[in-house]
Amino acid sequence: MIIQILEQEKEGLEQFTATDGYDYNGGSNVLKVLGYFSMIGLLRVHCLLGDYHTGLKCLRPIDISQQGVYTSVIGSHITTIYHYGFANLMLRRYVEAIREFNKILLYIFKTKQYHQKSPQYEQILKKNEQMYALLAIALSLCPQVKLVDETVNSQLREKHGEKMIRMQRYDDEAFALYDEQFSYACPKFITPSAPSYEEPLVNYNQDAYRLQLKLFLYEVKQQQLLSGIRTFLKVYSTISLEKLATYMEVDQPTLRSILTTYKHKTHAVDSDGKITSNADVDFYINDDMIYVVESKPAKRYGDYFMRQIVKLEGVMTDIDRINLE
Repeated sequence: MIIQILEQEKEGLEQFTATDGYDYNGGSNVLKVLGYFSMIGLLRVHCLLGDYHTGLKCLRPIDISQQGVYTSVIGSHITTIYHYGFANLMLRRYVEAIREFNKILLYIFKTKQYHQKSPQYEQILKKNEQMYALLAIALSLCPQVKLVDETVNSQLREKHGEKMIRMQRYDDEAFALYDEQFSYACPKFITPSAPSYEEPLVNYNQDAYRLQLKLFLYEVKQQQLLSGIRTFLKVYSTISLEKLATYMEVDQPTLRSILTTYKHKTHAVDSDGKITSNADVDFYINDDMIYVVESKPAKRYGDYFMRQIVKLEGVMTDIDRINLE
C-alpha cells in the first residue's frame, strides 16, 4: 500500500516517515519501508536497462522536490538523484537534470565533511565526480547556467571548465570529449537477455553500454547545427529569414527545417505529459521575420555577498593573529 500512502501524503492526508507503523506492540514498518526503497531500486534497474521512461514512472509516487525517507540515508539520496538526473538527461529533459544535479551537488559540498568516517564516503566522492561530469554534459547541450548555484558553478569550472568550452565547438574533439564524459559518468548498463550458451567465448557484456553511448552521441550530433542557430538568435532581437539564411549559408526551406529542428530539440515532454522548453532563447516567425524572445535570469546577489563576507572575516582573523604575534 506504499504508493497509496505516498499519494495521500501529497494530498496532505498522511505523513510517511521511516518509523511509520512501527511500535513496541508487534507493529512493523518493514514492508512499507521495503516497498518505498524498492521504487528507488526499480529506478536504478530501469536505468541500467536503458528504459528511462519506466524508471521515472516508478519513482513518481516519491516527491523528490521535498525531503523524504529517501534523504535520510546519504547513499540513498545520492543514488536516487544520480539515476533520476541521468534518466532526464537521456530523455532531453536537460533543465530538470540540471536543477536536480545542482541541488544534490550543493548538498554534498555543504555536508561532505560530516560523512568522512562513513563507509559510503568513497562512493559519495565517486558519485559526486560523476554528477559533475553529467552536469557538464547537460550544460554543454543546454547552456542554462542561471539554474546553477554559484558555488556549484565554481566547482564545475574548476573541474570541467576547459572541457565544456571545447565540447560546445561540436568538432571531432568535442565528440571525443562527450564520449569520454559519458563513459566515465554513466551507469554500468546491462542486457536483460540471457547469454548465448552456443557461443560461450563471445563477450557481449559491453553491448548495452555501446548501444546507449551510440544513442547519446547521435543526439549530440543532431545538436551540431543548433549551436550556430542559437548564436545568431542571441545576437538579434529580430531578423529576416532571408538574412539568417544568408548568414547560415543555406536556402530558406533548409533554414525553416533547421529552425523546426531547434524547436523540437529544445522542447521535451515532462513526467506529467506536458511539453516544456529547455531553451534560454526562444523565437517565433511572423511574415518571414524571426522575433527572438530571450529569458532574462533573475540576478542573485545573496550568495556572492555571503561568500565575500566570510572571506573578509577570514582575512581579518589572519590580520588579528599577525598583530597578536
